[in-house]
Amino acid sequence: MKYIIALLLTVAVLEGCSLKEDLLDVPTPATINSERDLEVVVKGLYARLNNSNAFKFRGMAMLFLSADDLYAAASGELLPFSDRTLTSVNVSGFWSVLYFTIGSANDLIAQLDAKNLDPAAEQRAYGDAYFIRAFCYYYLVRLYGGVPLRLKATDVDADFYLPRSSVQEVYTQIFSDLERAAALLPLAKNIPVAELGRASKGAAQAIYAQAALTYGNQLALKGQDGNTYYQKTITYADSVIQSNQYQLLANYKDLFDINRENDAYNEVIFGVRFMVDQQDRAQPAAGSEFALRFGAPNTHQVCGNPPNGAGDGSMRVMPWVADYYRTGDYDSLINGIKVIDYRNEGAFFQKGYNVTQKKYYAVYPNLPAADEGTITTPLISKYIDPNGKDGRNNGNDFFVIRFAEIYLIKAEAENELNGPTATALEAFNKVRARARNANGIQRAVPANIEPGISKDAFRVKVFDDRGLELAGEGQRWFDLVRMRSPLSPSQTMFEYQFKEVLSKYPQKMPTYNTTTKKYTNEFAVNAPQMSIEMPKSLLYPLPADEITQNPNIGTANQNPGW
Repeated sequence: MKYIIALLLTVAVLEGCSLKEDLLDVPTPATINSERDLEVVVKGLYARLNNSNAFKFRGMAMLFLSADDLYAAASGELLPFSDRTLTSVNVSGFWSVLYFTIGSANDLIAQLDAKNLDPAAEQRAYGDAYFIRAFCYYYLVRLYGGVPLRLKATDVDADFYLPRSSVQEVYTQIFSDLERAAALLPLAKNIPVAELGRASKGAAQAIYAQAALTYGNQLALKGQDGNTYYQKTITYADSVIQSNQYQLLANYKDLFDINRENDAYNEVIFGVRFMVDQQDRAQPAAGSEFALRFGAPNTHQVCGNPPNGAGDGSMRVMPWVADYYRTGDYDSLINGIKVIDYRNEGAFFQKGYNVTQKKYYAVYPNLPAADEGTITTPLISKYIDPNGKDGRNNGNDFFVIRFAEIYLIKAEAENELNGPTATALEAFNKVRARARNANGIQRAVPANIEPGISKDAFRVKVFDDRGLELAGEGQRWFDLVRMRSPLSPSQTMFEYQFKEVLSKYPQKMPTYNTTTKKYTNEFAVNAPQMSIEMPKSLLYPLPADEITQNPNIGTANQNPGW
């Protein structure tokens, strides 16, 4: 289901309406009179997730650029997120689109309550509405903390100025909505290919498992008991695993092959779908920008950017990340040859291809002279679409949650609850076993984690493997702010990484010496990103518009430090 707003107009056009009538006759929740109207409204509900204020651009910036692995290499709207100069103005777009979508979900629920449509269609639409509402609140509470809970359709009598609800109240609502959604939505294998991207029972259960783990972590960081939520995490993760609806793809790289994207949904439990309209090049598209942003000017044919499909180099990987995942658990010497974790090859460019010069450029780190390179920093390679419509409209989806993560979620929750038991190790090692399959050729790395590891050390292993497995998939910042460090039960992994780990690395990006065929330094970090403030850096500010317009919030209720 690659949904675009234009689809709503197409329905009216096919019915012979004029342009003016097209705009007036698009079904809205208030005008649902048939199953066809209902289908169009539901598709429009999902379509809002891929606009420029959401996962296409501004939401993408919030998820990708405030962590410790990626940074913005160019000026413009992206830079404030990685150099930590953002203000409450920068974050209003994502907030607005999430609340707009919540409002639409509330309207749909109200109309379904009042209509008498086909029971099966109604049931699924209810499930969609509850899932989307929970999904939006889940992003809001993790990004902004406690937020206003709007749960009723908006009308002239609605209270437009709700106060912030507590984090606990928001999570309670999220769990309630996801429980309802899971009971109403179909199994993934019962959803046709044309509707990929629409929620399934497994999607509701998977997000529940992740949300329960996140909330359990937050309680534990405050010295409170998160065990109830860790147990719920395991229960819901097991529901997904035992449903037999999903599988780990045999080859990690296949997940990100644009020509196999539909097949990826055998592992992808929920994703935000993007599309380009190749039949009508003049039609506005709802494509993604990941390929453009993660590519560099000398990586050609990575997106639809004219004339040669080059990226713009605006989002890059800190060198320390690529270097780290070529050491320790993630590399091995076999007969004198360095072998790395195959996920490194699937997540980062090892070489960039320049069509004009017909030459490969090694990316990072120091490689043999035959593989000399000119790109000074590593790049995410998960998003490539040579047939994109233009630079800002490519077909690569945003994978919200994959089956591999369910195993990592179960392993982490089991460790928090009972330590690194056989159950935790088994779940964790399933993901590593797939990583050893390098396109059908077995590698020795990464090796299984064996019994005897401590609870804190295993938590770090989970954190590290999530950093590689899910690189460039919008999870890193959430992991940093929710997980406990190995040094203190009240310290976040965010503070640990920046103060204890990254502070020891060079804060200068490397340059390449064409004579020595080497880079000036490795394990580099982006210096502006090191300027963290606690606890300010653990939440985004409430948007300026909400602060000034809502008298029940105001500056007194802004997040700490903002």
